[in-house]
Amino acid sequence: MDRFKEVLTNTSMAKKEKNEKAILVGAAIRAARKQKGLVMQDVASHLGVEVAAVGNWETGKNLPATENLLKTADFLGVDYAALDRGEVAFKDATVPLNEAEIVTEREPLRMGSMDVKILGGAVGGDDGDFFLNGEVAGYARRPPGLTHLNNVFAVHILTDSMVPRYDPGELLYCGGRPPMPGDHVLIEMMPEEGERNGKAYIKKLLRRTKGDIICQQYNPPAELTFNAYALKDMWRIIPPRELFGF
Repeated sequence: MDRFKEVLTNTSMAKKEKNEKAILVGAAIRAARKQKGLVMQDVASHLGVEVAAVGNWETGKNLPATENLLKTADFLGVDYAALDRGEVAFKDATVPLNEAEIVTEREPLRMGSMDVKILGGAVGGDDGDFFLNGEVAGYARRPPGLTHLNNVFAVHILTDSMVPRYDPGELLYCGGRPPMPGDHVLIEMMPEEGERNGKAYIKKLLRRTKGDIICQQYNPPAELTFNAYALKDMWRIIPPRELFGF
């Protein structure tokens, strides 16, 4: 029995270490990619994988296979050994250093539980980013900054309308305080006639009037107006600094 407990303990510790490494490596990949001015689609196309796979790496959901990590390091021009440790070390000395280079701290990660619901969605066509289907597609790890927040959930962005701010496949945490002008938001509209679910959009909130919600889109650049009377709900997208407790 003691031997069985020891095996379980060692397995649990190995799994925890792998999860921690996945988060560190994912943060390093994202930092290097952003520094080079690339989007996730660039990495995915070079490696011959789906954008969602790159998104899962960057959010720490999955750890890239050694072959993919080697190819990613080569494509981003960073040292493989450093990337495998969750650090960014550019091989080209001409690449300017900035705060994005420091992606890890020499202290234990505060690991939250896997209890944040990921709401399912489907691509919404030319005039909508996606549909929220109301179903739970899975669970995401709770970042340290959300420890005491209950009204939060997560979604995967499915289109490139907000590149370079958000890439397709990226996991976004939503909720917390009510949205204000200047916040990036998830907008869900009421279902249209014959539709089960309303269309959903990821945009930047510019201002609100009694009847309109005016937002900004990045790709292609545009100012969009939504009918406030057809709005089902609107949530604030929580920025990274708050997710990590800053």
